[in-house]
Amino acid sequence: MNELNHWRSRAPDLEAATIPPVVILGLVEAAQRHSVDTEPWFTGTAVTPGRLTLPETRLSYRQVAVIVKRALRALPDGPLGIAVGSRDAVVSWGLLGFACRASATAADALDVAMSLHQASGSVLDYHLEHGPEQFAVRLEMRSPDPELLPFLCEEGASSIVTLLRAVFGAGASPAGLEFAYPRPAHAGAYDRYFRCPVTFAAAQTRVVFDRELLSRPLPTWNPAQLTMALDAVKHLARPATLRPDIVTAVEDVLREHLRRPVTVAVVAGRLGIGERTLQRRLTRAGVRFGDLRDRLRQQHATTLLRDSSLPIGAIAGEVGFSDTREFRRAYLRWTGRTPSAQRAAAT
Repeated sequence: MNELNHWRSRAPDLEAATIPPVVILGLVEAAQRHSVDTEPWFTGTAVTPGRLTLPETRLSYRQVAVIVKRALRALPDGPLGIAVGSRDAVVSWGLLGFACRASATAADALDVAMSLHQASGSVLDYHLEHGPEQFAVRLEMRSPDPELLPFLCEEGASSIVTLLRAVFGAGASPAGLEFAYPRPAHAGAYDRYFRCPVTFAAAQTRVVFDRELLSRPLPTWNPAQLTMALDAVKHLARPATLRPDIVTAVEDVLREHLRRPVTVAVVAGRLGIGERTLQRRLTRAGVRFGDLRDRLRQQHATTLLRDSSLPIGAIAGEVGFSDTREFRRAYLRWTGRTPSAQRAAAT
């Protein structure tokens, strides 16, 4: 079983496109520093590298896992997870980091981070554990994989400490760290970055803090900014519908080519997979290529009919129809009304 089929056999939620590609972008940056070609990382994943920087791009856990494995095999050994996770908090945490910094206390910031951490592009699941004198954030893989474990835990723990220092200053550190894998050859980098006791081969991976931290006020508290940031983060963290990664990938390509009648072969070529593979994956996702294409055409046409003054013939061209009469028939089939009736209803 190859690595792609391995992930397709797992639980369906591992194929839902919900993860912002923050970690993947960090690995691409590392590849650029080492002059490593990243194109082979994406072969067969249906991920288009050029779309990674777009704010709406989301990947599935399956896609992230395959790309990270390939990256780890291609890049030099070392504290790669620390390098990715210790980037500036704005890069690592985005709007979620902004919301945490705008919270009133560390306890409030922790609640925000724990409930919405998916919006920052985290690949691991975070769980909060409370004790009488300390509390801990436990990092857990969504699907066990020894090859990915050290990198993902390094990256996750580093990004948490990065946010801690963005809030409380460069001298802040956790009370301790526990990692559920053996001591790596580059363990000295852990001591230099985390600056706290580090335990390897632990039962679980945890970032441990003293409880007194929770009551500390944040100097960057701003209620108005917190409200705005939370609204944006909640939208990012909880999309209206969870869709399979192959569906979002196909939609991305179709949106780029709405002005021409794109075929399955063209989309498969753009995604770097075979035409039959694309059809098979769409079938497994319960959708048909033609239905996806028609839905995007209908959505864009409706927007133009409502919000623009373009003639209907020009709108037909914008959604890939050279014949206005054919567009009228298609729009009537999609919506139950003609383009003219839709425009009249919108005015």
